[in-house]
Amino acid sequence: MRQVESLFATVDGALATDTAASRAAARDALRTASLRRRLRGYDVRAVDAAINQRVAALAL
Repeated sequence: MRQVESLFATVDGALATDTAASRAAARDALRTASLRRRLRGYDVRAVDAAINQRVAALAL
């Protein structure tokens, strides 16, 4: 769960600063993320949906 939270914190921080470099770094982080599945972790579909929302926000 920490892995997902850390990734989203990075992306959300980039969205808050709105600089091209931070957005590019966040897009790269999302593209290269390899999240481990864990028992009692987040719902995979919910995480996938949240990733897709952040990718769309970064594309603006």
